Amino acid sequence: MINATGWVTFSYTPKAVKNYKPKAIKTINSFSKNGHTFEVQSVSPPFDREGDIAVQVKCNFDINIKERYGFREGADYISVISDELQQLLPMAGVPITQITNIYRF
Repeated sequence: MINATGWVTFSYTPKAVKNYKPKAIKTINSFSKNGHTFEVQSVSPPFDREGDIAVQVKCNFDINIKERYGFREGADYISVISDELQQLLPMAGVPITQITNIYRF
């Protein structure tokens, strides 16, 4: 298994504008399961994104992914980590991701 930690910033469409911040934090943090951990660091004020209301969310992540055949170094997993985050989180658009650590365990 490979463990990756870092932070990701992405657009998220809240279900309601009233109390959007605590609701967004609760929703994103709830994706912490099956060995994956997400911790919201900040939520922007709502803004218009192509006619929809959205917020910008920044959260720390600690995820585990299966090793891939032919991948020898941590850098080989950078695109895999981005794809995994896309599947695990309710992202819209292309996320900005900073990976701080990748290691095999």
